[in-house]
Amino acid sequence: MTWGEVQRQALKKLDLPDQAFREEYRPALVQAANEGALLLATAGRPIHRTALVESQGQPLDLTEQAPDLFRLTGADRLEEGEERPTLDYKWEGEQLWLPPGTYRLRYDAYEPQLTLDTPEDHTLSLAPEAQALLPLYIASQLYKHDNVQLAVLWRNEFEMGRELLQLEQRQRGRESGQAAFVAERWF
Repeated sequence: MTWGEVQRQALKKLDLPDQAFREEYRPALVQAANEGALLLATAGRPIHRTALVESQGQPLDLTEQAPDLFRLTGADRLEEGEERPTLDYKWEGEQLWLPPGTYRLRYDAYEPQLTLDTPEDHTLSLAPEAQALLPLYIASQLYKHDNVQLAVLWRNEFEMGRELLQLEQRQRGRESGQAAFVAERWF
């Protein structure tokens, strides 16, 4: 879904003409979209990413390696063309300690921030089922001063949808066939 489609769906819920939307609601819409995307990416349906890093045994600054990092989910060591999951790392704040070598970091990411200048054809990183909930959140935030009943209804729909995404994510983690971690040292 594109940023323009999200805006149009939120606009339909508010029953506002395009001109009124652009003049009065657009700054608040961008803020509400960023809030909703943050909720969906961190407590709904995560955005999975990877980053290739080279370690010299010194701490790596994760804000440089993966500026959109929300949560580190694992690391794979690359040796002789093979990737092997490893637990041989330590994460402290923004610093990641890895033994010397090449690694692929697996992490959950934040949705990139939207701005007033974000083009309408910009594609969101959220999963499609999370994107479908974003107009509900936006409408609930924009309408909470004009019609509190409708705003509460839309927010409740958003929260129920987000809860279903969380449940689906937990069930996915319990399915057979999930990757197993291999520790390089014995604890």
